[in-house]
Amino acid sequence: MARKSRADQTQRRVLFARIGWMSFYNGPIPGDERPISGGRYNKTKIGHEVYNFQKRNGRLYGYFQPSMKSHAVALERIAPTASDKDSLKNVLLIFVARRIGGGQFVVGWYKNAEIFRRGIRQSPGKPRGYGHFCWAKLKDCALLPDENRKCEIPSGKGGMGEANVCYSLEINGSEKSARWIKEAIDFVDDYKGENLLETPESDAMQESAETIEKALARSSGQGFPRTKEERDSIEKRAMTVAEGHYKNKGFKVENVSARRAYDLECRKGKKLIHVEVKGTTSPGNTIVLTHNEVAHASDPKNFCALFVVHSIRLKNKKASGGASLIFEPWKLKKQNLKTINFTYRVT
Repeated sequence: MARKSRADQTQRRVLFARIGWMSFYNGPIPGDERPISGGRYNKTKIGHEVYNFQKRNGRLYGYFQPSMKSHAVALERIAPTASDKDSLKNVLLIFVARRIGGGQFVVGWYKNAEIFRRGIRQSPGKPRGYGHFCWAKLKDCALLPDENRKCEIPSGKGGMGEANVCYSLEINGSEKSARWIKEAIDFVDDYKGENLLETPESDAMQESAETIEKALARSSGQGFPRTKEERDSIEKRAMTVAEGHYKNKGFKVENVSARRAYDLECRKGKKLIHVEVKGTTSPGNTIVLTHNEVAHASDPKNFCALFVVHSIRLKNKKASGGASLIFEPWKLKKQNLKTINFTYRVT
């Protein structure tokens, strides 16, 4: 689907809401008990957003805290005509959360949501006392796995600010001109990655890939990066090498890894290449692919390339060096694919 034009975006009803950080927002469970970094309330109690992505009869019911001083949503700052309304429909509600270690990122969204000026005290299917400020149909919602929570939202002045909601309109009704707002809307509109509401197992894909890569590295006598910082450094090194390669060939390069089943879109004239980038400290004889990556590379409509940066050196958590293996076009050979695990739905 083509992106909406800037003119179309200015007419949209958009609201950003900061909530605490969780994996599934499907109720408190061991290992995902409560939202983190969602404000003072979450430090002492379980925030109501804990059920924001719990499915109820084809719907989701979401909670956020409008402000510390007011428990009402200023609907007129979403649509100027809503000053006398108790609710507003067809709103794009984007949920943002602070990650431990720094930064705040888009974690999910409700499209075509109905936002209430004042909270509904009791939500369908939730425990007693858990209410909502909004609802949307399940089919219009998305919750991102951790590895795809890369759309960063600035904080402070010029960004989302200290309040837990950010309106798309100024107090006087004019549209905010902040670039990050348009970029976040583009991200949502353009997203075609994993959705935990549809494939909850995708949250484990990154962990599974790291486990397999660890076994491959050990079998080849190589060390394996133990920390997320080390793994991120290797990934960044590989992306830098791949981007440089295609830019030197005159391509316009865009990093789409957060919203696509591949990493780079490289364009030159009418030519478009979807590039899958892999970085490793091992010799690179074997790489790990997710289900979505295999499905995308197997589609004959896509012109794909595989760019492997192997033998990367890692010192003091900084990655450098590496040699490149480039397959362009990349045609998956089924005899070279090895399936490690399946999920099987028994009901």
